Amino acid sequence: MNEYKTKKIKELIAKKVKETKGDIPYSKIAEKCNTTAARISDVANNKIDCRLSTFIDVATGLRIHPKELFDILFEFEEYYADLDGGI
Repeated sequence: MNEYKTKKIKELIAKKVKETKGDIPYSKIAEKCNTTAARISDVANNKIDCRLSTFIDVATGLRIHPKELFDILFEFEEYYADLDGGI
């Protein structure tokens, strides 16, 4: 069976957080939500496996819908088909 791609998906989401953040300091994002600049940095640098509430806080601080952070280039259908043995 194909190995799970959780690590790759997390890397892509962390990259998306960084891209969305752009040049905005983590401290400025933290001022707009209920988490710390350090926690936002940890999410953006894929250092933690964040809780859903933290993820929502990051999106809130960035002033975007949380689903935008999941908009990554990953072939989920192909991945699922591989996991299911091509059925």
